[in-house]
Amino acid sequence: MMQNAGICVIFAGGPEQGLPCRPVPEDAFVICADSGLRLCERLHLTPDLVLGDFDSLGAVPAALPHITAPAEKDDTDTMLAVRTALEKGFRELCIFGAFGGRLDHTLANLQALEFLREHGASGMLIGAGDWAVMLLPGETGRFRKREDETFSVFAWSETCSGVCIRGTKYPLEGAELRRSFPLGVSNEITAEHAEVCCGAGILLVIGSRQELSCRNTV
Repeated sequence: MMQNAGICVIFAGGPEQGLPCRPVPEDAFVICADSGLRLCERLHLTPDLVLGDFDSLGAVPAALPHITAPAEKDDTDTMLAVRTALEKGFRELCIFGAFGGRLDHTLANLQALEFLREHGASGMLIGAGDWAVMLLPGETGRFRKREDETFSVFAWSETCSGVCIRGTKYPLEGAELRRSFPLGVSNEITAEHAEVCCGAGILLVIGSRQELSCRNTV
């Protein structure tokens, strides 16, 4: 399959108390998963594709390019959008509206993030006050300091070894994180950038604003 060098943005249907805390990349291919169309419209964007069973939106958006899926399916609407983006060759995805709603949907979105990594793509979940990415074995991520934002690193797999966290209030070097204990929660970036290295396992990296007051700014 030919890879698409662009970015695909997916709008999920999580209810938000504010606009996303990161801007939508310019020239992105935009897919709305069911009621994610509402958040897209609040940002005055026109989607390239809307898909889902449209139970949350309440109607099929006939005036827009759309794919109607059956209500009884294995995929969530967001996962259906993820699969569609991969089929179109995208390997860099941002999923907006991924937090703030039902806990089961939040967990499903985190699983979709791992699904992307398993299929050779990278992804970021973005909400009004939170963002999340996953690092695979041997990867290093750099994360810019943002005011009023906590910075947390969790073991998504059972254990993660060789974990290094630098440029933060609580650094780690060659540490082991376990899924059963939240050692890496609520850190703080003190340098211009934090650096996170994953030796083995899968790391979940999360940034959280202390107040949901951001309005599409970085």
